[in-house]
Formats: sequence, structure tokens, C-alpha cells
Amino acid sequence: MQKILILLMLCFLCCHVLLLAQNMDAGEIMPINVEPIDTLQTQKATLDSLYYMADRVAYDTGRERIDLFGKARVDYQQSQISADSMYIDLKKEQAFTYGATVMRDGEQILLGRDVAYDIRSQTGSLQSGISRLEKAFYTGAEVRKVGNKMYDIEDGTFTSCDLADPDFWFSAHKLRIYQDDKIVGKPVIAWVNHFPVFYFPFITMSIKRGRHPGFLVPEPGYNNVDGKFIRDIAWYYPFHDYADLILGMDIMEHTGWKAKLSTIYTKRYEFDGNFHGAYQKRIMPGGVTYDWSLRALHHHELGEKATFDLNLDFISNKRIWESSGSLDENLAERLSSSMSYRQPLLGSYLNVGATYNQDLVNDRAYLSLPSASFSVPGQPLYELFIKPQRSPSAWWSNINYSYQVRLDHTGEVGTKGSNWKDFVWNNTLDPADTTATTYLTRHHAGIRHTLGLSYNYRLFGWLNTQESISYNEAWFDRDRDDKKWVRGNDYSANASANFNIYGVRNFRKGFLSSIRHIITPSASIGFRPKLEENTRFYSFGGIGLASGDATTTLSLGVEQKWQLKYRKGGEEKRLGDVLSWSSRASTNLKSEEKKFTYLSHSLAFNPGTFDLGTKKLPGTNVYLRNISTGYNARFSMSHNPHDISWTSLALRNQYFSHGFSITGSSSYKNWFQKPKNQIFTPYEEPDSLGYHAESISSMGTSDSWRLSLTQDVYADKDIFHPANSNLRLEANAKVSQNWYLSYATYYDIKNSQSISQSIALARDLHCWRLEVSYARRNEFWEYRLSLYNLALPDALRLQTRDSKRY
Repeated sequence: MQKILILLMLCFLCCHVLLLAQNMDAGEIMPINVEPIDTLQTQKATLDSLYYMADRVAYDTGRERIDLFGKARVDYQQSQISADSMYIDLKKEQAFTYGATVMRDGEQILLGRDVAYDIRSQTGSLQSGISRLEKAFYTGAEVRKVGNKMYDIEDGTFTSCDLADPDFWFSAHKLRIYQDDKIVGKPVIAWVNHFPVFYFPFITMSIKRGRHPGFLVPEPGYNNVDGKFIRDIAWYYPFHDYADLILGMDIMEHTGWKAKLSTIYTKRYEFDGNFHGAYQKRIMPGGVTYDWSLRALHHHELGEKATFDLNLDFISNKRIWESSGSLDENLAERLSSSMSYRQPLLGSYLNVGATYNQDLVNDRAYLSLPSASFSVPGQPLYELFIKPQRSPSAWWSNINYSYQVRLDHTGEVGTKGSNWKDFVWNNTLDPADTTATTYLTRHHAGIRHTLGLSYNYRLFGWLNTQESISYNEAWFDRDRDDKKWVRGNDYSANASANFNIYGVRNFRKGFLSSIRHIITPSASIGFRPKLEENTRFYSFGGIGLASGDATTTLSLGVEQKWQLKYRKGGEEKRLGDVLSWSSRASTNLKSEEKKFTYLSHSLAFNPGTFDLGTKKLPGTNVYLRNISTGYNARFSMSHNPHDISWTSLALRNQYFSHGFSITGSSSYKNWFQKPKNQIFTPYEEPDSLGYHAESISSMGTSDSWRLSLTQDVYADKDIFHPANSNLRLEANAKVSQNWYLSYATYYDIKNSQSISQSIALARDLHCWRLEVSYARRNEFWEYRLSLYNLALPDALRLQTRDSKRY
């Protein structure tokens, strides 16, 4: 009996590998009907975790054979095999089943007929096998195990289509499956609706789960610049659970090659980032060039709320982006890199960083290396002397102090022919400038302190007042007279006041419930002494001092807001700041010229969104549901009150913008829904989250659509004769059950020319998706064409693209 048990256990440990037998066309598989077992008529033997049962069990000790007849079933741990009948030859160490057979290994199910398995060699065969692996179906006329985790399939098929009559599949005379690794087939024919559309001498496809090393699908194509090309010949490597690395190459027939390295990494609560580097050989009519690019992003949590951030973006020459399919890269004129460190200090934060900005058009670089800042925002002054448990109510409790310090070193460098000293400190005059004021390379360094005191108080319970003074002191590496390590200072004082006036009008009847009008007048006056000596100091980065004659600046302003409440469906709803209007004016009281030279106004209208419910398109049976519209507008202007006359308001710097949007959803019914492949349903436990779970309503789906239109207009004098007028349109919708459309355009109305335009069209092909897109911006255009499988988008993808700059 012990020998019988051991052989049965070995049989089941090995037979689950046959679950990899693959399927496609369910119509070619003989129907399987495994009826529920009547446990009242079965004999059941149990020992350890091995169970076998049948209508009749026969033990032949002479022939060393066990026969199970009628609804035979054997269970071992998570594995199970059911068949009409089966027997085990203990002498030859072989197991056989007859008729329809169902094998389970955990959640994996295999259907077939006539299993034969040799326990000693661990090889076997299965007839008419069908199984589901991941999100695809596999079949095989015969499945044979030929080695450790290696299986051969005769006349095999594969599809990710879940229909009973699949829309597409791949067939191969010979398939070899490497368990948990890949599938290799030859020759392979692609079928669509029972029609052969493509032939492959051989094909290989990964079936590994999760992240694993391997080659990615490349992108072949052709354009009139590069000729024939193959992009993204890449190898992927995952490093533990922290990082993914891709090493790739692009090969172009006429223009050379490009090597690429990309990685993305993360460790929860500690760091994350990415890195992209490229090195290119570019063959041009004038010769061969070599260029490189480097991009990196890193964030690090250092503990105690300290952080470090790094953002790098460098290229040797913009040529490296000429074959890029990115509009942003092709049209880029400036690159920015930065590094920053943030550390809590004295209840605030110390910030240390560096920036590097590269002007690709003028071949100039602007850097700040290093820079540091620390600030103490407004804090009660009394906290410097006492630490009460509760905030005191005395008048002096409203006195606050603030302090900021900033250190900065800035540089402006020509990127051509410069060495490392030019990026660190060298100051080089332009030899072509006889005035000795223009620099090819220029650096500045300095430090600035700012100390402020302020007093906030509410008079009479409604008048908000604030008085403040500030003092700035700065040290510079040199001044305009070339004196080294010089210092200067400035100071100023300011006083301001504002209050609110409220007016409310209520309505008992009608749509409106109430209107609230809020008026906020404000006034401030600031003083700054005469600081002519400060004109000798440079101003750079965040370092600088005020200079010039003494000023006393008076500023007046008034802001108005209108807010609404309205009734809808028995409920009261609010609309905040439907209309707002602000006006401001300022003047220097010490100036002998005309006062209040300019008045500025800003008007904003924002009524929010309105629900329009469901509408039917005239002459059709199409309903648009959940329709809502929105609108907003803003108008700003300024004018000189001294130029106002009875015939003209003398408006200047007029800017108007407004936008309209409408959104909704449409339902699309699938009147001719094809039946799903339900062959595994009788053997599965119900699961609402399973692969074949049906939606509540299988007859229709609801999808949203959106249309938005915005315009901005600028005019120096007359808004109806603008200097600039631009229109932006964006639209996206599911126009039918399977078609999606997205469109965007940016149009210069003033000059009657299109600045940019893009359109994308997508078509659902049940198991596949076809995407076509075209984009144009100024003299640059590109298109993309992609066809991919929804279940296996990485393994089954065909795509091509092209781009060009005129």
C-alpha cells in the first residue's frame, strides 16, 4: 500500500505541469461533461492528504494495478484529476485516464482526454488539451512533456480573445512551452475571423509572471531622414524590488546609432527617482558627430524631516533630439537643472541648493552655485523674552518679527569654448566691446539679511490695520567701481488698513434665494528714504538693494464680490464669487509730476457649471446624458486718469480671456453581442472579480465626452483691434461603441495661422486596440501608429512613427 501511495503522489506532483497545454478555438475541442459525483455510491480511500474515489474501485495485486471506474476522481493537496475512468500500473509506474479529463492545480484548470504519464521518466501526453493561462487561451491536439518544465504541443493555438468563436488567434504546427519562461512556435500563422493574415517562420513570447529580465519588443520603421530604422532594441533587467533597468539601442540606416540607458528606482519612505542617458553617433553631410544627453531625477528622505532633491537635464548638443518623437524635445530652447537640500532649523527650514539653466538658442548658461537661504516667518516678539503657557491678550502680543538671510553666487557663461574655471569664477570682458561693460563670462556673489517688525491690530472690531518696518543689509563681492567686498543697506516703513462692508438682499420667490455684496476698501502708505549711493551695487539672484530718490507711495484699492444662493430641487445651493471687480491706484507723493498716473481694474465672471440633464439629438435615437456647461471670463485694463475725456476712457493694456466647456455622457448599446467562451465556467467557483465577470448591464456602456473652447485677446489701446488674439479648442469623445476621437488646436486669430494641432483616433477591436495620432507645432510634425493586444500589450504590439522639422 505504501508503494501505491508513493506512486500516486508522484503522479500528481508531475501531472499538474500538463496544465500548460494551450488552447484557442474552443469549437475544435470535444465537449466535456463531467457530472457531479454521487458520494453515496463511491468508495473512498484516504491516507495522509491523498484521496481517490469512483463508482467502483478494483485492486489487482497480481498485476499490480488499481482501476477506478465511473466518475473517477483523485485529490492530492491542491491538485485534482477527474475522468470517466483511470488506472495506475504500479509495475510499469505509469498512469492513464480514459475519456474526458479535468485536471486542476490550484486555480489552474486543464481540460482534455486520455492522459498517459510515465512516472519514472516524468514524461507523458494529453490529447485534445485546452487551458487558460493568465489572460489567454491555449489548445493542443497533443501535449507531451519532454523534459523538466519543457513541453511540446502538436497543432497548437493561442489567443487572448475571450469569445466562444474568437476574433483572432495564432496557430503553429509545433509549439514548445518552457514553463514559467516562454513559448516558442514554428511555423506560426496569424488568423483574423478565420482568415490567415500573416505568416511568421517562428515566434517567441514570454509567459513569465511579474518583473523578469528579457528583451523588449523593438520598433521597426522608415522615414525620409533616417531611412530604415529599428528603435528600442532593448534589454530589461529588474533589480530586486527597488529598480528597473533598460539598456537599449536605436539603429538608423543613414544617420548612425544611439545607445540608451534608463532606470527607475524607489524604496518606500526613503528614496525614489529615475535616470535616462544617451550617447549618439550622428552621420551628417558635413561629417560625423558624437553627442550625449543626461536626465536624472532623485528625491531622498534623510530623516528628521530633512530632504534632498536632484533634477539634472544636460545635453552636449540639440542634435541628439533631432530624431526624437517628442514635440517638447524638438522645440526645447532651454534646459534647467537643480539640486536642493532642506533641513529643519530653529522652527523653520534651512535651504541649500544650486541651479543651472542652459540657453540652447544663444549657447549661454546661467547658474546659481551655491545658494542658501533661511527664514523665520512672522513670530510674536515676546517669545524672544518670555514663554507663556497661553497667548497674552495685551496690545504688545500683536508685535511680530521676521528674519531672512540669503547667500547666492550666480554666473553667466558662454557654453562654447569654456573651461571649468569659467563656470566657477572667471570674469571675462568681451574684447569687441570698447566700453568694457559687456562680459563673456561674469560671476557675482553676495549675502543679504532682512529684518522686519510688524504690528497687527483690529480697531473698533472692524478696521484691520498693519504697520511694519524692514531693514536690509547686503554684502557684495564687488561693486560697479570694482571695489571688493563692499556692503550697503536700505530700510522702509509701511502702514495699511482695510475693512469689509456687507450687503444682503433676500428673495422669497423665484430662482434666486439671496445675493450678497462684499466691498473691501483698502489703503496703504509706504516710505523709503533717499538711497542714491546704492546705485553702485549689482542686483543678482535674490541679492540686491533699493536705490534712487526718496519715495512716499500711497496705494488705494477697492475690491467687490457678489455671491449668490439659489433654489434647485427643493434645496438651496451657493455660488461663491460669481462676479468680482477690483480697482487699484498708486502714486508717489514726493513726485512733482501728476499724481495717480495709472489706475488698474480687473473684472472676473465665474458663474460655475450648470446641469442640463438629458437631451435627445434631433432626428436620431441618440441621447446625451449628464450634460453640464461652464463658462468663465476675465477682463483687465489700466488707464491714466489724466488722459480721460468725455470721448475716451484712455484704456491701455487691455486683456480679455474667456472659456466655455460642455461635458456629458452617451450610452452605446451592443445589439449583437457575441457569446463568451464559457467552457471553464462549470468548473470554476463564482467570482465577481474574475476574468470573465460580466457587468451589471451587458447591453450598454456609458462614456463621457468633453468640448472646451478658450480665447485670449490683448490690445494696447482698443480691444476690438487687438495686437494678439488666440483660440484654443480641445475635444474628446467616444463617438461610437468602439471609436474614440481626441482633437486639439491652437490658432492665432490675429495672423490667421495655426500654431499647433493634434488629432488622435482610437478603435477598439475587441481584444486589440488601434491608435493613430498626428501632431504639428510650428515647423515640426509627427505621427504615430500603434496596434496592440489589450491583454498582452507588451508582448503583442506593432507600432511605427515618424517626425520631421521643415
